[in-house]
Amino acid sequence: MDLSQFTPALQVPIDGIFIGDFFGFLLALPVALFLAFWMSSVKNRTVVVVGAFAGALLGFIIILGWVGTLIYSTPLPDANPAAVFFGSLLFCSALSLSGAIILDLFVARANRQDYRRTAIAPE
Repeated sequence: MDLSQFTPALQVPIDGIFIGDFFGFLLALPVALFLAFWMSSVKNRTVVVVGAFAGALLGFIIILGWVGTLIYSTPLPDANPAAVFFGSLLFCSALSLSGAIILDLFVARANRQDYRRTAIAPE
């Protein structure tokens, strides 16, 4: 087995795998950013939307590095663009919502006094 085809390359050719990954990323963005904005319980929702975008971008890079030729000079064997598209759509959506929820928790923890409930005694 010739291992020279699996050497690190860091190249991004515009092929079917890249296009499928890119359009999966693009279709995951509007839904995930809207859900992140809608589910957010903090006052500064911009931070949560930025976290959602960062999560989706991380998912795009992970899929491209795993299936495509971002790291290795040959793509994953038997990977077709349709499978990469749907995988990217689901993976980018999941990572986007995860990033939004994590940043939502960090912002709520940093501004704890804004989100503390006070008990009002009945008279």
